[in-house]
Amino acid sequence: MYKKLLKNSAIYGILPQLPKLASFFVLPLITPYLTGVDYGIIGVLSAYIGALSAFHLLGFLVVVTNSFYHHPNQYKWFWRQVYGFLWLWSFVYFAIVAVIIYYTLPVEAYPHRWAIIGMKIFPLLMFGVSDMLASTYYRLNHKALPIATRSLFAGLVAMALNYYFIAELRMGYMGWITSEFITHIISGILFFIPVYKHWKLTPIFNFKRRLIKRALKISLPVIPHAYGSYLLNSSDRVVMERLNVSTAQIGLYSLAYNFGAYMNTITLAMNQAIGPNLIELIKKNKWREYENVIFFFQSFMLFTCFSLSIWIPQWLPLLIRNKELLDITYILVILIMSYSFKPIYIGCNQVVFYFEKTNILWRITFVAGIINIILNLIFIPIFGINAAAVNTFISILYMALAGFTFRHFKMHNKAKLNPTLWMVFILFCLFVALACVKMDFTVKILIQVGFLALLVFGSMFHKKRHDPASV
Repeated sequence: MYKKLLKNSAIYGILPQLPKLASFFVLPLITPYLTGVDYGIIGVLSAYIGALSAFHLLGFLVVVTNSFYHHPNQYKWFWRQVYGFLWLWSFVYFAIVAVIIYYTLPVEAYPHRWAIIGMKIFPLLMFGVSDMLASTYYRLNHKALPIATRSLFAGLVAMALNYYFIAELRMGYMGWITSEFITHIISGILFFIPVYKHWKLTPIFNFKRRLIKRALKISLPVIPHAYGSYLLNSSDRVVMERLNVSTAQIGLYSLAYNFGAYMNTITLAMNQAIGPNLIELIKKNKWREYENVIFFFQSFMLFTCFSLSIWIPQWLPLLIRNKELLDITYILVILIMSYSFKPIYIGCNQVVFYFEKTNILWRITFVAGIINIILNLIFIPIFGINAAAVNTFISILYMALAGFTFRHFKMHNKAKLNPTLWMVFILFCLFVALACVKMDFTVKILIQVGFLALLVFGSMFHKKRHDPASV
């Protein structure tokens, strides 16, 4: 089963993210032609756009997914209603995004302000909703090949365009933006065709208002939850910009955070693959199997994050061929390790989503985001960009554990996920990674072997303790 989950994680999660991951694969070829200012402009731009991204789909992914399970014979009709409503809303949303971009771009990007606005807005306006419906349909129907082929093609195009615009034409940050624009158009068209041609999911603009209002009662509480993700993942660059941290320093932090984002992509990928399985296990009351899947998920992510962290000095120079951008080792350790909390967080949230207790989500992610902002405002002026990495780790730790204390979760959950034990182990791994990241090769090999032995022992103990039979 676990081999299948890993395979599906790559198909459902990582392949759809290939346009975003493309820059990772060409880093050795393009970083000689990029500066901290280029990374800073992209970081600030992404942060401000991210500030509004939670409002684009208004949390409708939850009700779209639930309608598939709860109303299998009528979900397409419901999706068409949602499509019409969200597409009309998109015009209002992107008008606001345009104003935000216009007034918040770093001064270095002023010459290309209007081009940036157009290239950032147009693809999402045209294809944002259809992309969501297409990916949801394929994922819920366990159809991997269409996602794989379309996303792989778009990802390869993105890699080629990144290299051409940045390394050949020396366009800097505009090379990234132009490449992203073309890739989003291609990807959007590829997913738009089945939505219209094969599934006949044409938008109903004369939607039933009562239906949409009922759906909004479930979806809108998800917005603070989604906005909390922004506050965790991007608001630190907004705070830096407001505190007059230099664009180059913001660029260094953005580069480090990009690697953390790649780890987040892996967790999202696995969640895309595991999510439907977890929902089925909850539906069938198979809590022991639920525990086993989360344990595997958590162990895999912790092993991946820890291994990448201790070997940063070995792999980072292979990807970043620019000495100006290499001084991020300790920041990178903290940011990568912070995402090792994500599986236990997902284990809690799946229960909340299934039982539609979305009104408590804001107390998890949104509060975690507020904690992140407050800590950044206090400590960035004192300790600089290093403080932002520590604050992110603390905030994600809160986000991962807070949900387990809420009454709504305890009322429905029957799985023993051991969040406190995982917290202690992850903190221990963080301190070990920080201590040994610059040690010699032999010591790191011994630490890596010791860590693997601990995971194997923990897996054996978990297997012995948990009878695989359903409760």
